[in-house]
Amino acid sequence: MKTRTIFKVNALCVILLALTACNDNDDKQSRKVERENQTINVLAFNDFHGNLEPPKRFIEAEDPHDHSQTVRIPVGGVSYFADAIKKLRAQYPNNAVVSAGDLISASPLISSLFLDEPTIEAMNDIQIDFNAVGNHEFDRGTDELRRLKNGGCQQYTTTKPCQINPNFSGAKFEFLAANVSMKADPKKTLFPAYKVKTYGGIPVAFIGLTLEATPSIVSAAGITDVNFHDEADTVNALIPELKKQGIEAIVMVVHEGMAPSTKFNQKTCEGLSGPLIDVLERLDPAVDVVVSGHTHQSYICDYATKNPAKPFLLTSAGQYGTIITNIQ
Repeated sequence: MKTRTIFKVNALCVILLALTACNDNDDKQSRKVERENQTINVLAFNDFHGNLEPPKRFIEAEDPHDHSQTVRIPVGGVSYFADAIKKLRAQYPNNAVVSAGDLISASPLISSLFLDEPTIEAMNDIQIDFNAVGNHEFDRGTDELRRLKNGGCQQYTTTKPCQINPNFSGAKFEFLAANVSMKADPKKTLFPAYKVKTYGGIPVAFIGLTLEATPSIVSAAGITDVNFHDEADTVNALIPELKKQGIEAIVMVVHEGMAPSTKFNQKTCEGLSGPLIDVLERLDPAVDVVVSGHTHQSYICDYATKNPAKPFLLTSAGQYGTIITNIQ
């Protein structure tokens, strides 16, 4: 039997200092597992930037007791982030935890002083699934980025590696880089273009990309062995390959984003602007969800309300681990 894939959004889950997480009235349905139908939750975040300690920030969100008012909620820090992910995973067993880039670099000293190895190991403990590389992943060059993925203590920067853990083994989760090809072999990408997770026999593809403009905002000396390509062209070229594998559920995780004009947590496309629009307008409608980042903004948008020919969900979850988007 052919399955039909439908994604819907629940809400943005705010990580509070009180350790709250999202609630869902459809919990029983979310847990239901059928042969032809699977409920899957994509837990998405972006632009973590090594913020292991609470960044002493707040989010202004709608007051649940008075929708005409807002409240300030203290957020952030890897402990609260990890706790929220743990609770969401327990609530939704069919899940994937994805990062839309800039997981590392441009980070506080607690992480950057040690080449962001502490952040990699923290994410290993949380057991995230995928990180689509962002521009900041390339700050120290491709050799150092590969070391963070694969482990080891070879020194590629002025900072000594493995100062905390002499047996640093790298990321246990996947780095994805569909639009970053090797100059020596253009058919090969720096990291896998996509990975597939299967839920009850139903495959879901996660395609990861950075912004094409990455070379304009990182040191050229560190990226001499790679080329960066158009985001929409890259994804569109992969669609036939995925369809041949029988994959109908496709999640694009891209480190490029928008600037919204709406309030936090409003599910609307009104007023969105930014470089990602051109990418989305050219994107194959076979894509179901676009998890974005880079602009450090928070939005949930049913893009079909802006362009009916592009029926996908668009999300972004702020910055520094302050928000998780729970996409069902």
